[in-house]
Amino acid sequence: MQHFQRKTWKHSLIKGVAGLVASTVAAGHAMACVSAVEVKADQIRFLDMQLRVAALQCRNRGNAFPGLYNAFVLTHKSKIQASRTPVENYLTRLSIGSMDHYTTKQANQISFESTQVGDFCRAAALAATFAIELSDPIDSMDILPVQYKAPRVVCEDADAFLKARRAGPATLR
Repeated sequence: MQHFQRKTWKHSLIKGVAGLVASTVAAGHAMACVSAVEVKADQIRFLDMQLRVAALQCRNRGNAFPGLYNAFVLTHKSKIQASRTPVENYLTRLSIGSMDHYTTKQANQISFESTQVGDFCRAAALAATFAIELSDPIDSMDILPVQYKAPRVVCEDADAFLKARRAGPATLR
């Protein structure tokens, strides 16, 4: 009888440890990926940064771009501000760096890639115009002259979010 109890106890212990390891691995995976909420916030930050870069690059080209950028910020100020915390959370969780470092790297990337886009200022002005008009600014992501690149490791919900169809101006291309 004692032998049976020890065997059952060992079996229960092994099952418990296996369950704990499995849940820890699952939790670790969730901690190591970017969620849909964080991706959406990252897209808003990217859109804002691209329009900010365009406002600087295109300010003397007769397209009134700084005014478009200001209108975008005024229209979507609360969404832009709300996007900061989710992005900071995933940057911290994945040990990517500070928001300042990330923002500078993003601005440099957009600025560099904008040189590869024909008529960047016109394309950015069109994207800004739509972003101002749409209730959800990320619905204009597909017409940005510099395309958004999702973080390397996204959670399943973020992958589904990225693949979902947008209500924006994609049909106008």
